[in-house]
Amino acid sequence: MRLELGVVLVTTLVLFYGVTYRTTRSRYVGLWCLALLAIAAGTIAYLGDGTAVQWWANPLGSALYALGAWLIWRAARTLDGRHRWPRWLVLVVPGMVLLSALADSPATNSWAGAWALFPAVSVLIALASWVMWSTRRTHVGTLRRATSATGYVVSVYYAGRFVTFMLFGPDSPWFFDVFGTSMTTIVMTFLLVGATFSMTALSYEQETADLRRRASFDGLTGLLNRTTFLERAELLRRDAGRRDVPCVLAMADLDHFKQVNDTYGHEAGDRLLVGFAEACRSTVRSMDLVGRFGGEEFVVMLAGATPDGARLVCEEIAHRLRAVQEAAGTPTATISFGLVDVRSRVPLSELLVEADQALYRAKAEGRDRVVVAGAAA
Repeated sequence: MRLELGVVLVTTLVLFYGVTYRTTRSRYVGLWCLALLAIAAGTIAYLGDGTAVQWWANPLGSALYALGAWLIWRAARTLDGRHRWPRWLVLVVPGMVLLSALADSPATNSWAGAWALFPAVSVLIALASWVMWSTRRTHVGTLRRATSATGYVVSVYYAGRFVTFMLFGPDSPWFFDVFGTSMTTIVMTFLLVGATFSMTALSYEQETADLRRRASFDGLTGLLNRTTFLERAELLRRDAGRRDVPCVLAMADLDHFKQVNDTYGHEAGDRLLVGFAEACRSTVRSMDLVGRFGGEEFVVMLAGATPDGARLVCEEIAHRLRAVQEAAGTPTATISFGLVDVRSRVPLSELLVEADQALYRAKAEGRDRVVVAGAAA
């Protein structure tokens, strides 16, 4: 039955790699493929039980199983955006299980190191299931929770194996009938294959969400791109009109940006753009919108703000940009703003023209200032 499980896992791995990983190339899918490979290799290594190679095949199989569980946990963490980790950590849990098995007479004891393997697998799978359950970076909630529930079943099963093993021993009917090799092989076959196909659907959902994010945000600054800003600004304009609340549209431009690029290089210009984005994010509220309109030109929409209140926000953005530049030692630049009061009956395209005209006035009047459309010069 172990051989059958190994064949099933290898077949599943080949299909999962060929259909899903080669299409998405996502870190999540790659780690799940490695987990399947480790568990399949561990299952095949266990075939050495009862032979002359048991003394090394059994500890190797246990270490590979622990490695597979660890990789499943790492795969789940990538769904929550947690990518960075010291690579040497991959050796800790499998290494501890390997040493435990080697110290437990593996030549004569086919359950060598099981007391370390069972809780390790149970804890790692439980951690993976918890991350899967709690993450909000995927939107297929039912599928995500079903996959998480599958992991909890595996975790509880291995916890039961550990408790029964320690209380009654591997030769007891309780352990042999419920948690022995045959039953474990059947359970793991169904659960791993089912979980793998659930992972396939999740990986496609994650890839779609990543593509959607990349299509909505500017790659350099992380702000909304022009298309997405216009779509959301139109919704915000209509909502403000329905609720009869004030709203202000601001267009901003970094003064003498071309001179910064020509003098200090494009890398310095990029740092200046990123610094402006950071100043905006640290100033505006979550309900407000900030987008990169093109080049060094940005646009901000402040919900519930009056022109006077928006002026203060723009001045605070300029102040924070100066603070960011001074702290980083980057070339300083000022900002010009053009503001327009959003009226519900005026199309967004016309409001943008008015804001751009106010910005032009700010440039003509000496830059580094805020000009409100319609206000006296």
